[in-house]
Amino acid sequence: MIGWREVTAEFAGTALLLMLVVSAIVAGFAPGSPLVDTVPNEDLRRLVTGVLSATAAAAIVYSPLGRISGGHLNPAVTAAFWLLDKMTSGSALKYAAAQVAGAITGALAALLVWGGAAVSVRVGATVPKLGGAATALVVEAVMTFLLLTVILTFVDRPSLMPYTAAAASSLVAVLVFTEAPVSGTSLNPARSIGPALVSATWTGLWVYLVAPTLGALTAALLHRRLWGTVACAKLMHDPTYPCRFLNCAYTSPDERIRRPVRTRSAALSPLLGIGRWRPRARHHRSRKHRR
Repeated sequence: MIGWREVTAEFAGTALLLMLVVSAIVAGFAPGSPLVDTVPNEDLRRLVTGVLSATAAAAIVYSPLGRISGGHLNPAVTAAFWLLDKMTSGSALKYAAAQVAGAITGALAALLVWGGAAVSVRVGATVPKLGGAATALVVEAVMTFLLLTVILTFVDRPSLMPYTAAAASSLVAVLVFTEAPVSGTSLNPARSIGPALVSATWTGLWVYLVAPTLGALTAALLHRRLWGTVACAKLMHDPTYPCRFLNCAYTSPDERIRRPVRTRSAALSPLLGIGRWRPRARHHRSRKHRR
């Protein structure tokens, strides 16, 4: 089961992510930044910011922190794995709390390091832009759906699993470049909560709590409909680091945590048309065809 080692790693990873993301935003958009003075084209600077932020996320997933915790760094990602029966409700709540606390800590650290430069970019707070809150809501939900679809597809295939973080970060870099003018490209409730609290920027915060969660859960429901569950809840499964998630297909049977799991969607099955997953009926039967 998920322990404090994993929760602490998730907290530290999310704090580091926010510190680096806000730093990238400061570098790309704070007045007086060398990058702002050198590269006057805002689109190009947004591309650089997206690449830096996405690379930071991938590096954390591949680091020991990510290999210990699974590298969710995002309550929406955790919610998806919870729905797919890879985490108990208690473990998911611990992860979400660690992610929010880490995001606040990382945003505070960025403010302490960059001072007025961080204040000038609202410590990286996300707010609805072109099209307002309604457009941002739709865009954030669709983007997070795409992100989770990539994550679940890669994690579920042994040959692709090691590249999950690289694929997800590449998508995020593109989304930051194309959609930041609309919503700021959050994809992550914790990533929006941290800067919002630190900078006292509350405009449209609800969008970034609701939309990524809806997008992630929709992707998880679709994946469940197609495959039943997912192989593992780690974005990078490394046998050197024990996997504490439920029924991990990449863990040897004698070490696998097999605690009986009541599916999260059981109560919703009559409405959603989702069949109850049974461990022995799991989608291992088709894994050899999904390399």
